[in-house]
Amino acid sequence: MLLAACPAWSEAQRALAADLVPQVAQWPVFIDTARRKFALPMAYQNLATLADTPLPEEVLATLRTLSLQATAEVLRQHAAFDWFHRNCVLPSGVSHAYFKGPALAAQFYPDPMQRFFRDVDILVPARARIALVDRMLELGCKVLHNGVSGREFLSFRDATDLGDYLRVTDVPNLLTPQGLSVELHVQVDNHTLLFDTAALLNGAREVGLHQNRIRVLAETDHVVYLCYHHTRHLWSKLNWVADLAAVVTHPSTDLAAIQARARAARLDNTVAAALELHELAATARHFSTTVENTPGRDLLRACVDGLHGDLALEAEMRQSQRMGTIGFAWQEQAVPMWRRPWLAFSRRMRPTYDDTVEIRGPRSIRYLWGISRRVQRYVHRLTAGR
Repeated sequence: MLLAACPAWSEAQRALAADLVPQVAQWPVFIDTARRKFALPMAYQNLATLADTPLPEEVLATLRTLSLQATAEVLRQHAAFDWFHRNCVLPSGVSHAYFKGPALAAQFYPDPMQRFFRDVDILVPARARIALVDRMLELGCKVLHNGVSGREFLSFRDATDLGDYLRVTDVPNLLTPQGLSVELHVQVDNHTLLFDTAALLNGAREVGLHQNRIRVLAETDHVVYLCYHHTRHLWSKLNWVADLAAVVTHPSTDLAAIQARARAARLDNTVAAALELHELAATARHFSTTVENTPGRDLLRACVDGLHGDLALEAEMRQSQRMGTIGFAWQEQAVPMWRRPWLAFSRRMRPTYDDTVEIRGPRSIRYLWGISRRVQRYVHRLTAGR
């Protein structure tokens, strides 16, 4: 499955797959996992090339049907993304850069349709966010909020109310009329603040996607961020393993430049581990408890352990391994010691939108009220745990 999760096989990989395919005993489990982990079309395209070692006919037929369904969904998502870019982003005039999802597909994949995505991530300056949201609301987009009573659509009394919401919401989530989820970021990662938004936006590049020219993170920035993001989430999606293969095999990829950018961001250990993971997945090299642990094998083990579950299992794995601010112990040097207390404090004490709208009054009073509510809940959790 790890071998099949890549845009295309080399001849050596195809020969290796021909040896592995006859050993697969549970094709329904293989198919279901590839579907849940967003790698089924790539798996089908690769497996269908095995002329000398064909799959059972019924397996290939199931893979083809499900692959067509997944591809149709990707096409619908791309159509919605085109609408969002042309009608919301460009007319708003905001400085921006897309990352992950379709941006990654356009930048590194030989065929952007191979890369499944569920939402669109866009980086914008904090002060420019309201202009983009205003434009989206005018065109029928809706703000989806995870509130105290669950997921709900928000409406705002006036521009001040909308501004208050954006001030206390790290990543606002809006749905387009077509149902595409759009996440508006002012930081690509709020957990560590290792990535400078202004520098990322200044370094953004244009790439072609369909009939559009879209701005995406520069190649080195994007790859370093992807290695960090996917590692933080324990490589729990197979299309993330495919991202590595797409990057490493892309003709314009400069690994030396990527590693230099990683050192500047204090993420060289993370990028090196991700590249090791790619090598392990691309060559189907096995791992066992008798082999010395390395960061790349840590990632491989986490990826394999997470294949049978989803977000709940990922959270359980992070908790059971007592992961810190950033993740594995060999990553901890990335976040300077002096910054960690502030990051922990801001995550715990920053008020939520639900807190600030509990009372009326000036913005400063409502913000202080929200902080007091967070403090109350934090103290309650501490005392309840004794």
